Amino acid sequence: MGMEKVLQSIKKAEQAAEKTLSDAQSESSRILSDARRDAADLVAKATEEAQAAIQSTLDAAKDAAMKNVKSVQKEGAKAVGSVESDASSKQDAAVALIVEKLLNQ
Repeated sequence: MGMEKVLQSIKKAEQAAEKTLSDAQSESSRILSDARRDAADLVAKATEEAQAAIQSTLDAAKDAAMKNVKSVQKEGAKAVGSVESDASSKQDAAVALIVEKLLNQ
């Protein structure tokens, strides 16, 4: 009868070991699944942050370029105004010179 108790005890120990192994495998699968999900979340978040940083950099570059364009336009408008003013002030003299040349022919 002692042998029967020993065998039952061994069988119970084996069953407990199998349950422990099964529980450990389930826990391992859960941990792996959680880690994969967390990794995917991290990649998605990093991608979003990178896209936001890229967009911010592009917006800043666009703003700087627009300021530069406006500055160049102002300078160009000043130059055109100066040329128009200079031409206007010399127009009477040019007309007089042309009339004089035509009359002296």
